[in-house]
Amino acid sequence: MQRISHLLFSLLVFLCLWPLAARAQQATALPQVSLGRWNIGSANFSGITPLGSGRFALVSDKEPRDGFFVFRIEQDAATGQVNYVHMEGFYGDPNTQQDSNGLSVRDTEGIAFFPARQTLFISGETHQDILEYDLLGLPTGRRMQVPAHLGPTAIVGNYGFEALTYDSLRNCFWTVTESTLQADGIAAGPKNPGGHNLLRLQAFDANLQPCAQYPYRMDRGRSDDFGPTYVYGVPALTALPDGRLLVLEREANITHGYMASDVRCKIFLINPSNEYQIDASTNLQLMDNNRWMTKQLLADFTTRLTPFNFSFANYEGMCLGRRLNDGRQTVLLISDSQGGFRKGPFHLRDFIKVLVLP
Repeated sequence: MQRISHLLFSLLVFLCLWPLAARAQQATALPQVSLGRWNIGSANFSGITPLGSGRFALVSDKEPRDGFFVFRIEQDAATGQVNYVHMEGFYGDPNTQQDSNGLSVRDTEGIAFFPARQTLFISGETHQDILEYDLLGLPTGRRMQVPAHLGPTAIVGNYGFEALTYDSLRNCFWTVTESTLQADGIAAGPKNPGGHNLLRLQAFDANLQPCAQYPYRMDRGRSDDFGPTYVYGVPALTALPDGRLLVLEREANITHGYMASDVRCKIFLINPSNEYQIDASTNLQLMDNNRWMTKQLLADFTTRLTPFNFSFANYEGMCLGRRLNDGRQTVLLISDSQGGFRKGPFHLRDFIKVLVLP
């Protein structure tokens, strides 16, 4: 009886402490800050990557030229909060192919710095390509060899490569389509309420060849109350120094009249080293539940647009920030304001947000 009582007591202590332990593994999300605080104009920021020494390259998907902005971002060494942002300038290709509105046709979304060559790779959603640029924003002529089953005819329009990151441990790049490929099923949304997006996490080696692919299943999307614009997918990946990856799952629901619109962001931690690989022939709809990548939730937050809450921020870019004095790693998130949509006193703003990892 005494042994049973001891076991019951131990179980009770575990159940009481487990929620605290679970919360201790969550990242700390700091309040978002408007870039307007430093007189940074509105853009369509969709990707960010560190260049070193507090400098970052940002890509915007509606610019006249293919290329990137360079920013200097200073963070407090103790808290991680952003103290100062300065835009150094834009570096781009003067020979960019433009559409009828004078904007680049590539729809550039993701960006990753490649230290070995001091170059940047930028993903384009229109052509489902990933091209290399030098630090002046000029194309080098090199591109990643995207498999045909991930090519432009395989994606649902406007749901191709957005996420892109460089993994320094494995010396490779990671990307994933924003949403489910046509051959892999129906994306979560009005046509599949409460459904999962089934994705293929793709790696490319330093020679720009595809080298590994993993099955990634997003959390279930919303099941009702869809607005006229609903977007649910993975817009950003970030490789950690130890080879694990952060995945941003972003769900945006835009209502009629815009009020009550919201964006929910979840950041998950995954480790490809421990996971099951797939190839083009794998049927994701018949995938064994035990073979999907294991996810650990690190952060979950929602921004909204109401008459009394104007925090709405559509986060699309994510990268490593500075390491704090106590050794913790920070992560920076950048939002896409659609160029300050609606303008006037109630326009969307470009925000930057910091996560402090546990």
